[in-house]
Amino acid sequence: MRRFISSSISSLPCKLAVAALVGGAIAAHASNAAHAASLTLKEAVEAAWSRQPEARALHARRDEAAARRDAASSLFPGAPSIGLSQRTDRFNQNRGERETEAEIAVPLWMPGTRSAARRLAEAETGQLDAGTLASRLKIAGEVREAYWQARFAQNDRDLALRKLREASLLLEDVERRFNAGDLARADFNQARVAERLAQALKAEAEMRVLRSQKLFAALTGLSQLPEAGEPLPDARQLPAIHPLLAISNTAVDVGQARLAQASAERRDPPELAVGFVRERAAAGDAYDNSVRLAVRIPLSTQSRNAPRITAANAELIEAEASLLLERERIQAEAETARAEFEQAKAVQALAEERYRLASDTQELYAKAFRLGELDLPTRLRSENDRYEAEQALTRAQLEAGRAISRLNQALGLIP
Repeated sequence: MRRFISSSISSLPCKLAVAALVGGAIAAHASNAAHAASLTLKEAVEAAWSRQPEARALHARRDEAAARRDAASSLFPGAPSIGLSQRTDRFNQNRGERETEAEIAVPLWMPGTRSAARRLAEAETGQLDAGTLASRLKIAGEVREAYWQARFAQNDRDLALRKLREASLLLEDVERRFNAGDLARADFNQARVAERLAQALKAEAEMRVLRSQKLFAALTGLSQLPEAGEPLPDARQLPAIHPLLAISNTAVDVGQARLAQASAERRDPPELAVGFVRERAAAGDAYDNSVRLAVRIPLSTQSRNAPRITAANAELIEAEASLLLERERIQAEAETARAEFEQAKAVQALAEERYRLASDTQELYAKAFRLGELDLPTRLRSENDRYEAEQALTRAQLEAGRAISRLNQALGLIP
């Protein structure tokens, strides 16, 4: 497994323009941090898990597994039964013949069946634990995606707000110069169009923020987003076995245990019965008491055993095939997630350079426009170029953070 060294991916070159951008990039969740400074992604995952029906029923499921283990370790494979019978000749000869019998019968373990039942109960308990961990990983993936979707929406909203402020300031400047006769009416109209477009972008961005926050709240029950994402995975933090692979392994264990049990239980459990008999031959005779012992041994038949053994064997074959496919799928997802992270870092570096150039050009054109040396359309194009470059950079930063979360998810790490 490739070792990753935890490091920040959101650092930018130590230049004034890029440093200013960092402040704008984190403004999306500054208010959240003020109200929920201690909220982490791990706490969000725990909150989401606690709302799941599976989590609420987990205690009862574990009690069920414990009851199965206790049953497999009990003295008898089933519950004892009690019988009571009476024989009389009152309705025919009526000579006073009477017989009363009370009996208790208990099933017995056949050789090997008790250990097979215990092994199956233990395998099913392991499957329950593995399934719970796999479900927690699934919920963690949903929380991660919902969190980053909300972060992307907040980033677009903050950029739209800043673009609206800049468009409003530009409109004021153009209106002043138009009233003074320095600019044409067409320039004034273009500035107004740019300001209206910025308002529309802000409204759309705010709606996306609202939707993403509602979805996150519905999943976790939290009204605030976590303060930050998560670091790169460390080899020491990796689980001994991937949770999704663990559940496939336990499915194989259950299949093997079920096949072993079906092979060991080739007949129904035999029964040992102990009876107390009280009888007399005729009226006036003294009652005789006796004890009766009986053993009931069911026979083994092909019609009983073959369906159970073949069904257990088919289940085992399916579980083993699923294990192989799951191992390959997990490996492919991990390799893809690593490649996506490397690509996200490369894209971020390109976006940083693009933003630096677009910002420098925009500042030059803004200065030239203020001095009357540049027309408004060129100024607006430079503003749009810088806005698009800034949006690309901040999204590249968030994409790199999301790539880390997806890599952690692919490696089976739960926050």
